[in-house]
Amino acid sequence: MKTNANLIEGKKKNNTEKNNYSVNGFLWNERHLDKNEVVILKNELGLETCIAKLAVSRGINSKNFKNFMDTKIKTTLPDPFVLDDMEKATKKIVDCILKKQKIGVLGDYDVDGSSATSLICNYFFEIGVEYEFYIPDRIKEGYGPNIDAFESLRDKGCVLILTLDCGTTSFEPIEHISKKQVDVIVVDHHQQSKLLPNAFGIINPKKNKDISNLDNLCATGVTFFLVISLSRELKKNSSFKLKLPNLIKYLDLVALATICDLVKLDQVNRAFVKQGIKVINQTKNIGLNALIQESSINQYLNEYHLGFVIGPRINAGGRVGDSRIGVKLLTAREENVSSILSKKLCDFNNLRKSIEHKVEKEAISQVILKDQNIICVHNKNWHPGVLGIVASKLTNKFMRPSIVISEDDKVCSASCRSVKSFDIGKFILDSVNDGVLTSGGGHKMAGGFKIENSKIKDFKIFLKNKFVANVENFKKNYDSELKISTIDNRLFHKINNFSPFGIGNPKPKFIINDVVIRYPKVVGEKHLSFYFEDFYSTRIKAISFGSLGTKLGNVIKSSAPIKSALVSVTLNSWDGQENVELNVEDLIV
Repeated sequence: MKTNANLIEGKKKNNTEKNNYSVNGFLWNERHLDKNEVVILKNELGLETCIAKLAVSRGINSKNFKNFMDTKIKTTLPDPFVLDDMEKATKKIVDCILKKQKIGVLGDYDVDGSSATSLICNYFFEIGVEYEFYIPDRIKEGYGPNIDAFESLRDKGCVLILTLDCGTTSFEPIEHISKKQVDVIVVDHHQQSKLLPNAFGIINPKKNKDISNLDNLCATGVTFFLVISLSRELKKNSSFKLKLPNLIKYLDLVALATICDLVKLDQVNRAFVKQGIKVINQTKNIGLNALIQESSINQYLNEYHLGFVIGPRINAGGRVGDSRIGVKLLTAREENVSSILSKKLCDFNNLRKSIEHKVEKEAISQVILKDQNIICVHNKNWHPGVLGIVASKLTNKFMRPSIVISEDDKVCSASCRSVKSFDIGKFILDSVNDGVLTSGGGHKMAGGFKIENSKIKDFKIFLKNKFVANVENFKKNYDSELKISTIDNRLFHKINNFSPFGIGNPKPKFIINDVVIRYPKVVGEKHLSFYFEDFYSTRIKAISFGSLGTKLGNVIKSSAPIKSALVSVTLNSWDGQENVELNVEDLIV
């Protein structure tokens, strides 16, 4: 039985939580850590408290601290043969190469699929292999292989087809083309259903029987393991006389796909991205260089540029233009061609933004939170190419799984995004197996499916009890408290040593308490620049991106006293000068 004291304490906790809701509607808590581990790291390595906390939160101790900070490809990657079917697939591909047979490559239309396709095609080109690539049209053909696509590659003389970033659930097309004496090797990272298609080989770390522990790889990462394996086998074969390329140069594409596909930055993926960022800043890929220039990036590229500048432009072709254009650019051999293609992608990206804004506005108008634990919105006039982006924005805004459906007279397309507590990929596969959905698949946090128009109404009822929204979904963590007086260029570089940041290694977030806002002004179209000032009149420059006209922006413009500010530490480089500043994500007033 609860005592009066218990009840009073419970009320206090609820009131505290209520009072600590941020301007954006979140409950911010300091990340729970083992305090003893923090003390040990501070004492053994002489780290500042905030740096020690960052290390502990990432599972780093005094023994692996140096290895984490200085991750190397050579010492991190396992033998490619740990992946199931890798040895079998490698020998088959090598046999085709030695016989000078043409190989078909069919990839997905997103950044991961385009990067994987470009990587293997560039590799084939350098070692003299004849190939054809095929990227399905997102709108007309949808995700994954189809019979016509396979027939097209067969008609062009391909005796073997590789499917990249797709194929694990493509039963009918693979069965069809296999009967035509064309073997298929699936190179993928999506979850399997109960069974697997009748392919010659399936290299997928998410296969039930795969024991490689590489299930965080994106498809381009799996493809990189494949080219390592191919080079190793070709090197051992005395009949192969051509010079093999240095595979490190392909890590620009691996890093790009790893960041854009939102896979966890475990040890292997971290090594890929860390080395890949170095490569991309000196990239020899003509198309990638052209896109960087066309995107007006005039500084050292990092994971932000990959995820929010380069990636969306490559995706834009598949979303609202030509699905093939990303691969055409990343495999281009001539600078003039690259220049034309990169400009097209940037134009497509601007069109995508315009379409996306309209769909997002209409989707938000359909959301009724009290009736939707899983948000499901739909409209006949929504462009299928922006569904995933809109779903992501709905999830970020409402902290619920979101499903966005583009209606068609018969079969409709949907994209989904989720929260940590709900595995949307598994939900989709289970729903397909139960006959609720026509087809579909995905990851824990994202997916897509097909559904008959006549079933949408019943599907929304079906969703009601699949997920329960609770306060945990509104909780966010910060890493440590900082004082304005302690934030300088030196601290930024210590924090940045933990990069690259992404899934599993989020960009560090800090809290600054009891500050006031000074001199807010509009920068660009939607950003607000200002200063934080503490009790001792110490100031630091801050910026809040895209906040103009939002609740957050209104608080900033009012110059109200701030109880807590949730920030990340950045470095602003301008005219040869580097100055630390704060990127403001949220405020508690």
